[in-house]
Amino acid sequence: MRIDRLDLRAYGAFTDKTLDLSAGAAGLHLIYGDNEAGKSTSLRAIIAWLFGIPARTSDDYLHPHAQMRVGGKLRLADGRSLDFVRRKGNKDTLLHPDTLTALDDALLLPFLPASMNEELFKKFHGLDYERLEAGGKALLSQA
Repeated sequence: MRIDRLDLRAYGAFTDKTLDLSAGAAGLHLIYGDNEAGKSTSLRAIIAWLFGIPARTSDDYLHPHAQMRVGGKLRLADGRSLDFVRRKGNKDTLLHPDTLTALDDALLLPFLPASMNEELFKKFHGLDYERLEAGGKALLSQA
């Protein structure tokens, strides 16, 4: 699975911002920037987009719960792609990006490894400051 695009439609401090991640052959991207630029918010948005916006979130300070949206495009090595939006809610949260009609959650399954869940994704695909610091401390404690 490769993330080609992340659309921060209404999430955290972002409104209608897009991160184009389609360049490059490897699909590995390092997102960097100044403090408070939105790096951690973008990581939380990716997780929310793939697995659902949490019932309790700190990213609702600009956009009301009912308006929170994050979208984008996933692509597989065989060229298949899926473009979708996730809204905050309890059911029918996966949406077609143009019509905003509900999509079957099963459409997302081929794009995630078989046993991938939110915790595993965070562990392997999203390194934030807290996890980097904890990992460094763990390494130092073993020396």
